[in-house]
Amino acid sequence: MGSLKRSIVTVGAFMGIPLTGCEQGFEPIYEVTGDLRIHVDTFLAEAAIRGHDLTIDNLIIEYDPELASSTCGICNSHSQSNDIQKVIKINPNCTITYNEQIEALVLHELGHCVLGRPHDADLLPNGDPKSIMTPRNTDLYAPCVYQIAEEDCNFTFKRGYYLDELFDESTPVPEWAK
Repeated sequence: MGSLKRSIVTVGAFMGIPLTGCEQGFEPIYEVTGDLRIHVDTFLAEAAIRGHDLTIDNLIIEYDPELASSTCGICNSHSQSNDIQKVIKINPNCTITYNEQIEALVLHELGHCVLGRPHDADLLPNGDPKSIMTPRNTDLYAPCVYQIAEEDCNFTFKRGYYLDELFDESTPVPEWAK
């Protein structure tokens, strides 16, 4: 997404996928598009580092070129429940320049689908988004393409904070944001 910031949308249900798994015979499916698996593995590893023992066996992540151009990612659930099929669709037409941007997008959507987190539009004291669950930005901890003037545009140092906050909403404001 480079400098382009697009909305990250979450909806209740789409494409006829049921939100309830209470139906008799619910069979969870785990099917993650190959190049996106690393980000699910990162999510699970970062959760474990922070003391969360998570298992995901009811997740489908796939590319969907039919998503609205303003939507980079979408999840069908805001529930922590494991008795429903979770589906994340990623727009392959979204301008994503760096691995950190697709990682932030997938982690954001997993925040909805697995952690049950809603969007959080709050800001830190310096004006940066408070959370990776922000609805409008995947450039949270991306490196920069071109440094202009003396302003540092490499934000990779912010990744640790955003991952801490993803798994613990009470994470204190970092020094760089004061």
